Amino acid sequence: MTSGTAKAKNLPNPYRLVENQFAVGVKLLGQVLILWFQTVSYMVRGQINLKETVRQAYMIGVLSFVVVGITALFTGFAMSLQISRELVQFGADTAIGGVVSLALVREIGPITAGVIVAGRVGSSVAAELTTMMITEQIDALKVMRVDPVKFLVVPRYTAALVMIPTLSVYAMFIGLVAGIVIAQGAANVPPDTFMDSVKQTILDRDFSVHFLKSIINATLIIMFSCAIGLNTRGGAEDVGIATTRTIVWTMISIFILNFVVTSVTYAPR
Repeated sequence: MTSGTAKAKNLPNPYRLVENQFAVGVKLLGQVLILWFQTVSYMVRGQINLKETVRQAYMIGVLSFVVVGITALFTGFAMSLQISRELVQFGADTAIGGVVSLALVREIGPITAGVIVAGRVGSSVAAELTTMMITEQIDALKVMRVDPVKFLVVPRYTAALVMIPTLSVYAMFIGLVAGIVIAQGAANVPPDTFMDSVKQTILDRDFSVHFLKSIINATLIIMFSCAIGLNTRGGAEDVGIATTRTIVWTMISIFILNFVVTSVTYAPR
């Protein structure tokens, strides 16, 4: 009886757990907002290390091209196959191009690039900055009167603002190619018919939504990874914890804000 009571006391309180996670989330959001304002202030004043920005652009963008391309290709295959089969049943095979392209431009392109970069780059940035904090390299920068935000965050954010929208467009293009291939093979829709449907469906505002989501994703990935990395203390175990927190919070934020932007920018055609 006593043993059972002791075990019950050791069980986590669900209300306390929710309360703690909420407090952690509010604190992290505050850190992200402060870091974002500091970063933007440096960028507005033109205090950007171009050499480091180019290096980060290579790390963020160029090294992500293959994995983003493969993911976008097979996502486009699966989505186009499902859409093609459904529309053919209703005799609307000529609309396949428009439906596929709309999904790619407004949703799949930004989400694919955002999720892949969050997993590959966000985790890497968080681990790198956390390690620098633990090994007191950040403190050394401060002693030398070098602002860690200016030295570490500004180049990464500047590079991400260029490369993540580029990766989103790339993912959209790869998915469109996959859609053309599937439409031709599964629904016998010629590429010309597919592209005519695309031209009739896609509007300029769809591309505006695409780039808005890409910029938001770039901001979330870099700000969350850098904020978590620069505010983590402890030992080697905390590097893994910071990496996991970065991926979880970044991906949750990407999907939530993707829905918010979609809801706000939706308009009947």
